[in-house]
Amino acid sequence: LFFHYPHYYTTTTPVGAIRSGDWKLLEYFEDNRVELFNLNTDPGETTDVALMQPDKATALREQLHRWRTEVDAAMPAVNPDYRR
Repeated sequence: LFFHYPHYYTTTTPVGAIRSGDWKLLEYFEDNRVELFNLNTDPGETTDVALMQPDKATALREQLHRWRTEVDAAMPAVNPDYRR
């Protein structure tokens, strides 16, 4: 399951995500930061395990990038004036 949200909003900046099995990876477009969550053990998404599971994070990020290319997803322009 893939998500693509290339917009600014009061609660988030542009982000993409993939859900695969127990895992959910978020990739923030402004700074290329990722967050990885194990939804089986952390359904509230409170503990980012990307640094503890780098192989899983890399694999999911690659899947997300392939999907965005396949569907020709519109990528956002960074808005330097956006303030949370």
